[in-house]
Amino acid sequence: MINDYIIYLILALTVTALPGPAVVLTIKNSLRYGHKIAIANILGNFIAMVILASLSAAGLGAIIVTSSALFFTLKVLGCFYLVYVGIKVWKMPYGEGQIHFQGETRKNVRGWAVFKEGFGVGISNPKAIAFFTALFPQFIDPARAYIPQFLTLILTIEGISFFVLSSYALLSSVASPYLSRKKPMIFFNKLTGAAFVGFGLALLLED
Repeated sequence: MINDYIIYLILALTVTALPGPAVVLTIKNSLRYGHKIAIANILGNFIAMVILASLSAAGLGAIIVTSSALFFTLKVLGCFYLVYVGIKVWKMPYGEGQIHFQGETRKNVRGWAVFKEGFGVGISNPKAIAFFTALFPQFIDPARAYIPQFLTLILTIEGISFFVLSSYALLSSVASPYLSRKKPMIFFNKLTGAAFVGFGLALLLED
């Protein structure tokens, strides 16, 4: 059992560290608003993933995954949301919503808005349901109580995700003095926007 849990830890760390919508969003918000505000988007993503993981643990994930029409509908909705975020970031002018940094006057942003953005990006990804539905049974012991095992698996992977995203936020904040100037930030907005559009299209087109 301990060996299985160690394997699960390694797998969870690897999966959460790979660049995806949550990582890109965290880096974007940390560069624009600072790592403290970026924590709000990490928390939003955390809650969204806990909800999706809980649906999978409750057996609803299997129903969603096996219903091709429902799963495709969720993929389309997720695609539209990610593309919407991408276009919004692409068109975002320099300085909009940014914090005071290096003597420049920038507007503050509400943590609630960043939280909703993080939650939206997380909850709009039906592939997460498919992932959790396939992952959890591999580490469940049928001879033991299900609920404590599911809680352990869910809190473990989401705790690691919170730590990884917080690390991305902190590192991005350290790099902010070099990347928050006008030209680098405009380029980063375009790059981030294009990445979200790409994530959305990949979500829709992937089988």
